Amino acid sequence: MPSLKNKKLLVFTGGGLAPALNPTLYGVIKEAQGKGMQIFGGLFGWACLLDNGRVVDLTHFNPEPLKNIGGTALRSSRTNPLGVKDGLEIVREKLREYKVDFVVAIGGDDTLGAAHKLFQQEKIKIVGVPKTIDNDLPATYWTPGFPSAAYCTAKFCEEIKIDAAYALSRIFIIEVLGRKSGWLAAAAAYGAADVIIPPEKKVKLSKVLDILAQRYEKNGNFATLVISEETNFDQEVKGISQDQKDSFKVKRKSFVALGLKEKIKESLGIDCKPLFPGNFLQTGRPIETDAYWARRLGEKAIQLISQDKFGYMAALSRPGRSLKISAVEVPLAKAVGRVRLLDRSYFDFENFKVKQKFFHYMEPMLGRPKSETGAYLKFIRKIP
Repeated sequence: MPSLKNKKLLVFTGGGLAPALNPTLYGVIKEAQGKGMQIFGGLFGWACLLDNGRVVDLTHFNPEPLKNIGGTALRSSRTNPLGVKDGLEIVREKLREYKVDFVVAIGGDDTLGAAHKLFQQEKIKIVGVPKTIDNDLPATYWTPGFPSAAYCTAKFCEEIKIDAAYALSRIFIIEVLGRKSGWLAAAAAYGAADVIIPPEKKVKLSKVLDILAQRYEKNGNFATLVISEETNFDQEVKGISQDQKDSFKVKRKSFVALGLKEKIKESLGIDCKPLFPGNFLQTGRPIETDAYWARRLGEKAIQLISQDKFGYMAALSRPGRSLKISAVEVPLAKAVGRVRLLDRSYFDFENFKVKQKFFHYMEPMLGRPKSETGAYLKFIRKIP
């Protein structure tokens, strides 16, 4: 195994935020320091190697403050060299200029997609580490950041339902992130959401309204409806389209809950209010499980470099029905260019609720579903 002493490493975080980014950086830096590497941090993701990018020397930084905290000390952006003219060549020349030996790219599909191209076309010695609260990357059991965002989603939904929706006899529409996949919306099942609508399938608005009305009445005149920001209905429900595309040429749709509120009030005549936790789900201190495995994946990235395993991604694996999770490696080619969707084995798209298999999938992250408010629910149900 070749020595990494004095070899120069560049690490950066790209794309959207996730609560486990700093713990991942901790794992990378701590492991690299143990191997005597020179460690450089790129600011603002891939932008650190484009235009007027910045790189800082982290070799002698104490990474302990990163261990259990949210955010990313290296900041982030959606800059993508694949969307910049001659972007890959510019990145290659910048790495040569900085005399970088190895790169660790931490990000989602777009960040890691560029990493894969650089490995393929420019032979850059690069490894990836996944992150995204959407949990939509294949080839890893979960993506760091998702467990924390799922926990926050569940807690948010539970408290809104039991505290606000009940007290005000109201329907709350909670719109969460997750552009193409509904994993995060489905996590609201841990918060006893009454109706969940992920973006994978087009749904009949009339059926949503019927089921929502039934569950509202069954609860005792209160309910929560959780939707993904790109939920698809069979008729127009106006949200707000963002005309400005991001660096990945993506035009995003959001605030669908505003239009849905009007449909509910018009059809059911029930007081209704939309809520948007938005970027809050991407921030804050990660839960313990999330932070621990993010650190492990950061460590794994440096171990892959020490084994000359470039063009790989550090990933998580769960064999069979075991609750045991382990850090493994997978080729970047298997992790990029595809979206892992919430399918019918996990979700009942006819009744808008998760299946038992979803709870089994989530168990290593959030445990088995349990309500801390069960006694309270029994109490209020006795009130005529």
